[in-house]
Amino acid sequence: MNRISQYLVYPIVRFISILFFDVEFENFDGFVPIIGKPAIIIANHISFYDSFLLRLNRHWTSLDVYFMGVTHFNALYMRILWYTGIVPVVFFLFGVFTVIPGRGLDKNLEAPRKLLGKGKHIFIFPEGSMNNTGKLKPFKIGTATLASMTGISVLPISYKKVFEVGKRRKIIITLGEIMNFAQGMSPEIINDQLEDRVRQMLA
Repeated sequence: MNRISQYLVYPIVRFISILFFDVEFENFDGFVPIIGKPAIIIANHISFYDSFLLRLNRHWTSLDVYFMGVTHFNALYMRILWYTGIVPVVFFLFGVFTVIPGRGLDKNLEAPRKLLGKGKHIFIFPEGSMNNTGKLKPFKIGTATLASMTGISVLPISYKKVFEVGKRRKIIITLGEIMNFAQGMSPEIINDQLEDRVRQMLA
């Protein structure tokens, strides 16, 4: 279902993007190094449409991506979409697994570790929630802990909203260079490096 949805959603995303977005990719081929191998993908999180816009990159359909999501939202409209069942359906269609506050880091990382072990790609927004302030929020330690546990490469991505022309929003999506960390490396050090890299990409 996850791979099928990658293909089926493209025409819809393409149509919506033409109407409302002007999307520009920097390092368009940045996904190529992780095709056919497991990887952790991270990005800042400016809006609910972030993950959908990545489907405009032709290499996206060569990946098998599972997103880390949450079941509690700060935005009222997201809470409404959750309780009306819309968000759970979207989660199912697009391969989203959820983390539960209070469950413990090790338990919440079980699902992504298993998926990485099967050669899948894991997409995480390390800020933990949507943030359109223009300033990067501190990263939560979960992504860095996952990288430390597995020793699997991390691909950083940045989203930057530049300006709006009429109804079309100019979005620059930068695919960064692969970052490698030794298995067992300090999660705190990894977290600092990941956060610094994305911040540099946004500058």
